[in-house]
Amino acid sequence: MSEESDAAAETEAGSSSSLSRREFALGGASVLALGSAGAYLSTSSSTNDSSEQSYILQQGYLRWEVNPLSYQGQNVKQFYNYQTSGASANPLVDVTSDPAASRMFVYEGPVGSSLVFLHGSRSVDHGGTAALKVSGLSRSKGEWAVRDDPVSVDDDFEAWENGNAKVTWQWDAGKTDGGAFWGVDDAQTVKITPKTLQGVDAWRFLSGEPGNVSTYDLSTAKPAKLKPSTGKKSVKRANIEIMPGSDPNQFDPYAKSDLTVAIKSPPSGADASEWVTPSDVDPGNYSVVFGSKDYLAGQNGASPQKYFRKDGNLFLQYKTKSAHFSLDSAYGYLVGKTGSYTWFRGRDTVQPGGFNNAETEQPQLVVTDLNVDPQGGDAQHLTKEYVEFKNDGDSTLDITGYTIEDAQGWQFHMPDGFTLDPGTRFRLRTGSGQYDEDDLYWGLDTAVWANDGDTVRVLDENDELVLQYSYPRS
Repeated sequence: MSEESDAAAETEAGSSSSLSRREFALGGASVLALGSAGAYLSTSSSTNDSSEQSYILQQGYLRWEVNPLSYQGQNVKQFYNYQTSGASANPLVDVTSDPAASRMFVYEGPVGSSLVFLHGSRSVDHGGTAALKVSGLSRSKGEWAVRDDPVSVDDDFEAWENGNAKVTWQWDAGKTDGGAFWGVDDAQTVKITPKTLQGVDAWRFLSGEPGNVSTYDLSTAKPAKLKPSTGKKSVKRANIEIMPGSDPNQFDPYAKSDLTVAIKSPPSGADASEWVTPSDVDPGNYSVVFGSKDYLAGQNGASPQKYFRKDGNLFLQYKTKSAHFSLDSAYGYLVGKTGSYTWFRGRDTVQPGGFNNAETEQPQLVVTDLNVDPQGGDAQHLTKEYVEFKNDGDSTLDITGYTIEDAQGWQFHMPDGFTLDPGTRFRLRTGSGQYDEDDLYWGLDTAVWANDGDTVRVLDENDELVLQYSYPRS
């Protein structure tokens, strides 16, 4: 299927909330989680802030368009909420709920932006070490605003040589560690090179999107670059299928054979502006490379041996060995350009050697919109009271047997055979109506979602909590 997407939603007329990239209005239990990702819904009244600064995150051939996080106008020091007694971060928004990881993100405060590093988790029973070399940060235009370091070394943040900094963080079980460098607005390119990552399962970048926070896993063996977007450049998604018609995608990674990758039309119901179509891609004039994450992150990739179009799809054939998969690879990535300023990225699961390494990474279900107080009153307009969900992951999500509930115990059971393709959404409406792929109806004669605050919970078929979102009193 396809790579992570930006979440975008527009509320209907009369909705009590609208989405913005920046203000995540969060209560004490407002984290949305599925697997290792979190998501946050905004209640800001502005949805069109043209001044918002986005960034291009690059690792070799892999590129993502990422956006800063922010929280209720707080500066980065307030947001990070460093706890001296606990020698640990304690953000009001829990961005460390995922398993042991080393994270980076840009935080936008009331004056200027910061590059934030946050390692470990309060829920993990072991510590770790992260040593990163950073270049491109200007000491004349910025400084470390947060120095969260429980190690008794005073100069961890001071080892600068010709504009480079190498910082070593260490933390104990149930702790976090990190820091925030204020002053990345004017930075041309910041390069972050991992030297040591011990006790963490992933190195990832968090991106604040309209309605949710997306996570992008990076190769732990290669440097990553971050630079402000000029506004002309963009990174879109591609709906790809590796070994079309074959499920699961099992192959010998060292065989002298070919792998076929198909670029398909965007999934039905997805926002077309976020995707490339097969006709957008021209392998004859722009390179389209394929391979494992680590291989592409090193600015390497297999080039297509040949390509052809059929039934509206674009098929590309690559030499299997040239894609450099190993037995622990979980995904194959396809990246390329459609013009001078637009890149695209797609991925699908692979099983080299027959090993399934993507079992623990689930599609990501997020809340992207809700209307809890429809204009004209709840009781009179029950079909206009709704919660909107989106599959923000890379593969089709089957939510048969899932239960959606509120804090008072109202429960809706998902119908059999209901699936969400990547990037697609559906709305659960309180009133009665005819089911379709975009709208489901609870069939109630009373309102469910409290206007002054409630909690949206989703349980899977085993009654495990996979998503939770609490919206506060407005």
